[in-house]
Amino acid sequence: MDYLIYFLGPLILGVVGATVLRQRFRIFFIGFVAFLIAWIVMQTLAGVATKGLHVAESSFLYGLIVSALAGLFEESTRYVVFRQFDSFKGNRNWNSSTMYALGHHGMETVIVGLTMLLIFVVVKYKPDAISDPATLKQCREMVALGAGVKMYNAFERLIVGFFLHASFSGVVMLGVARSRVGWLFVAMAWHFTHNLIGFNLHRLSTHWLVSKGWIVIVTAICSYVLFRLRRAMLPTPAVPAAGVPPLVPPVA
Repeated sequence: MDYLIYFLGPLILGVVGATVLRQRFRIFFIGFVAFLIAWIVMQTLAGVATKGLHVAESSFLYGLIVSALAGLFEESTRYVVFRQFDSFKGNRNWNSSTMYALGHHGMETVIVGLTMLLIFVVVKYKPDAISDPATLKQCREMVALGAGVKMYNAFERLIVGFFLHASFSGVVMLGVARSRVGWLFVAMAWHFTHNLIGFNLHRLSTHWLVSKGWIVIVTAICSYVLFRLRRAMLPTPAVPAAGVPPLVPPVA
């Protein structure tokens, strides 16, 4: 059942988001495809870098490389899409950036689901395909989790990840709407920092309270940022020119 959350959850959120945010479903699809393209580029470059440097996937350096690539390519992709695509011209606001985030995170969630499915198959039928002992141990622990825990993890990934990507998208959209490229670099730095901490959190402690505490912190920060971004991108009320009385509705 947890795989259905990974595969169907993003689509359901996209349909609901299109209705609530009053945005075309096309924007969800743009985010869906844009992340896939960025992810392919990131994976290709990460593979080249790790093979060239002989870096294990469980090492700190690997996390550093992957985090840097995510911050660079995912956020620059958002920036290009928000600036160049017709669906966002004249529609550069909180609602459209959030709708894009639903698609962006939706594809990421699907990829995570496919990865989880692949891990299950490899661990069960061909464990020797994973050469790194630490990675193999981690994969076996993931497969051994109970059904309830897997369901919870899937929901957590779906919801918390959306809050995070909606925040990133909102920061980039704010920069595009105000023609301030500096906000793009803020999103890049935030994305990089978040991924690097998340990747290395187990080095601090493997206790479940540490990971759940991190989730609570991320959710609280993103909720506050989304609230502030929504207020920052509300349309400014028109101010009448000096000497011109404001419009008054006619009296019946």
